[in-house]
Amino acid sequence: MILNLIFGLLFIFFLPGFTMVNALFPRKGELDKEFDMLYRVTLGMGMSIVTVILVGFFLGSLPVDGDMGYFVASNLWAMLISLTAIFFVIGWYKGAYQWLGWIHHSLDRPAPPEPAPEGFDYKDDKSIMQDMQKLAQRRQQLKYKIKEAREKSRSQAKSIREHYSKQRDIAEEELKEVDKKLRELEKRRAEEIY
Repeated sequence: MILNLIFGLLFIFFLPGFTMVNALFPRKGELDKEFDMLYRVTLGMGMSIVTVILVGFFLGSLPVDGDMGYFVASNLWAMLISLTAIFFVIGWYKGAYQWLGWIHHSLDRPAPPEPAPEGFDYKDDKSIMQDMQKLAQRRQQLKYKIKEAREKSRSQAKSIREHYSKQRDIAEEELKEVDKKLRELEKRRAEEIY
C-alpha cells in the first residue's frame, strides 16, 4: 500500500517532468549556474503535473468502446511510465545522465559541448588549439628528458655527470621557452573568446 503511494506520487509529481527537463536541458548548469538542480526539481514537478493532466485529457478524449472508456488507472500508469522512459532515453542520448557510465562503460555518453559565444571563429581557435597541443606534447617530452637527465647525472663518473647536467640545463631552458609560448597562446585565446 505504502509502496503504491510512493510510486504514484513519484510518477504524478516528479519523474515524467524531471526526465523531460533533463531531455530538454541535458547540460549541467544550463538552467542556472548556481541552482541548477533546484531549477530541475521544481520545473520537473510542474512539468509532471502538466504531463499527467495532458495524458488524462488524451485518454479521456479517445472514443469510448464500452462502458468504462480509456481513462483507467492501468492506462494512466502505462502512459506515464512510457513517457518517463522515452524522456529518460532522450536525456541519456543527449548526455544528461553521466552517472550511468559508473554502472557500465557502454552506458557512458559524452556531455553536450558548451555553446560557442556569438561571433566566435572556430578556425582561429582550432589553429591556436593545435599549436597548444604541439607545445603541450613538447613540454611533456622535455619534462621526461629533465627527469631522465637528473637520474643519470647521479652517476659515478664525472664526465657523465657533467654531460647530463648540461643536457638537463638545456632542456630546462627549452621548457621555460615552451611555457612562455603556451602562456602567450592562452592569453591570445582568452582575448579572442572574451
